Amino acid sequence: MKSFTFFMHNIYAMGGTVKSISQLANALAEKGHPVTIISVFRGADKPYFKLHKDINIKVLIDYRMKPSNINAIIANRIKKYTPFLKPKQLSQYEPGLNQFSSYVEKKMIKAIKHVSTDVLIGTRASFNILIAKYQNKKVTTIAMEHMNFNAHDTKYQNQIINAYREINKVTTLTSADRDIYQSKLKTPVYVIPNIIDNKRIASQKKNIIIAAGRLEYEKGFDLLLESIRLIQDDLRHLNYVLHLYGDGQEKDSLIQFINQYHLQDIVELYPSTPKLDQKLAQSKITVVPSRNEGFGMVLLEAMAQDNIVISFAGNTGPDSIIKNGKNGYLVEHDDTSQLAKRIDLTMHNDSELQYIINEGRHTLENYTAEAVYKDFMKMFS
Repeated sequence: MKSFTFFMHNIYAMGGTVKSISQLANALAEKGHPVTIISVFRGADKPYFKLHKDINIKVLIDYRMKPSNINAIIANRIKKYTPFLKPKQLSQYEPGLNQFSSYVEKKMIKAIKHVSTDVLIGTRASFNILIAKYQNKKVTTIAMEHMNFNAHDTKYQNQIINAYREINKVTTLTSADRDIYQSKLKTPVYVIPNIIDNKRIASQKKNIIIAAGRLEYEKGFDLLLESIRLIQDDLRHLNYVLHLYGDGQEKDSLIQFINQYHLQDIVELYPSTPKLDQKLAQSKITVVPSRNEGFGMVLLEAMAQDNIVISFAGNTGPDSIIKNGKNGYLVEHDDTSQLAKRIDLTMHNDSELQYIINEGRHTLENYTAEAVYKDFMKMFS
């Protein structure tokens, strides 16, 4: 059977991409494929999401505070903050560039050159660019895209396209993104969506609205809070609350907004959780207010727990998943008044929208582990 290596940022961290890779790796391992995950960074004892027992993990930089790791940590810190020892080959458009040094970069390049599995899968645009340059030509290479193409800076887009000409295959999360990449590449491009394997959890539904994800600008949680502000009286009247799960740079500003507009009684902020499905099982409505969303795994996780889902139109992920008025709702991009209106209507009619929930269940059939595994393996037939 074919063997696979995933080359990724940090299998020990929380995130949609991490969950997606974990689930695909598990599906491959479950079928008997040898699977290796090269995690550039490690900062925890266990991967954030459960992995199949046969998956092999290789770590390049271990940030756990143990005596055996001190030399590597110090070396990276020194080189990270010394200008002429910053990475030379990693794209300057890498969003987390400040995490990398020449020391880390050398380890990454060495790891890429020494991959011996049948297939090497890059899971981040900047990593894919490195793979294109330093790949072992005996290994089949795949550039796996978890961001939609138009979310990248124009100069970054040019770097990506130039590099992906040297990659054997490219995967995207949606057909819309596939069409964009395929129009610019001779390299074959495939749609490989995320796996949703959440089982329906029996739980008493409560008047809870849920949103979850990294607390970053692109995720649009400030837009959601503004929408909640507009309909706060109705939330109180109907005994609804918003539960927001996540961590990130925007946390302080979101708390400031909550306090400024006295929303503390109807908005509760929680740390990110690996057991989001249990929280979704108790809620009725899930909102994904992203300014930019490549896929929208939370939407599918919410459908699996019989939530009515609401998101902004104009994002490739939600647009590919939600059929407006059929299995969820889309409102005009970045329009907080429209988002507020849709949430308000749903709160008032939640018991009458069973047909939306039923259609959401049918949507999930395209995202099972078995369905995605079959799509994935078609790339090699």
